[in-house]
Amino acid sequence: MRFTVWGSRGSHPTVLTPAAVQSKIATVVQRIRPIDLVSQDARERFLASLPSWLFGTTSGNTACVQLELDRENQLVFDAGSGIIEFGQAQRRREPPPREYHLFFTHFHYDHIQGLPFFVPAYDPRVRLHLYSPLEGLHETLSQQMIHPYFPVTMDGTMGSTRTFHRLDPEGVELYGARVLWRELNHPGRAFGYRVEYGGRSFGYVTDVELLEPDFEQTAANSRFFGNLDAMILDAQYTLDEAIEKINWGHSSFSLAVDFAKAWNVRRLFLFHHEPQYSDRKLEQNLQAARRYAAGIKGGELQVDLAREGMTIDV
Repeated sequence: MRFTVWGSRGSHPTVLTPAAVQSKIATVVQRIRPIDLVSQDARERFLASLPSWLFGTTSGNTACVQLELDRENQLVFDAGSGIIEFGQAQRRREPPPREYHLFFTHFHYDHIQGLPFFVPAYDPRVRLHLYSPLEGLHETLSQQMIHPYFPVTMDGTMGSTRTFHRLDPEGVELYGARVLWRELNHPGRAFGYRVEYGGRSFGYVTDVELLEPDFEQTAANSRFFGNLDAMILDAQYTLDEAIEKINWGHSSFSLAVDFAKAWNVRRLFLFHHEPQYSDRKLEQNLQAARRYAAGIKGGELQVDLAREGMTIDV
């Protein structure tokens, strides 16, 4: 089981502006020493020594994560703008997949805005299964594809065979994997997912403002959050900003570390990045989160940013 991040920004996509690119280049140039230019090996060592935030961007697209159970079967979580490139990548596969299972956490724009541009949905050979714990999934998704919001309609133009599933409390089993869900603390209602497959476990828990009840050692909490091999978790803010934005429905990176430690998570991936944070700021948050994780009690915890384009074995 492995996951690929196709989008991890929150709220809205973030463009890597020309000014931001220029700033990255200037930072690289300022670090170059004469010794770094004397040979090809020296140049390669210099490039390898640079921090990752100087290369590309942590993420420009909004939420979309692909979870491959094995070589043949996969699940997809959310349809933010990241699902557009995911769809294009699927077209390049030989043979391209003919079945998709797409799970929605909720229906804020940053989690559905890519669906009208998801190319496989227009292929009549494709079977597209869409899931939510809420009723009215078809109506909710199709209503963003009507005039004057969008020039083509879901039912009139998407050629795929689409099936809309309302999840029951026990979740669903697909390809031998168990997919569980639970409601999260977020305005307008949102849901997290836990996937168990082949003795491994993965959690997709975005758009949540963590509260004290989420830390309580109850059987329900333990069943959903406990002992995950990898967890993608909302960490949009610094602690100061989270305090300023109480009831906005998002968490700080420090609280995300506390939460992962409390539930014996092995690998934590900070997600739903604040769209106004630069790549450098996100990297600073990551280093702070790692220092914090190393300084508090609990099991060993590996912390990283959910970076667009990364593929991680669970």
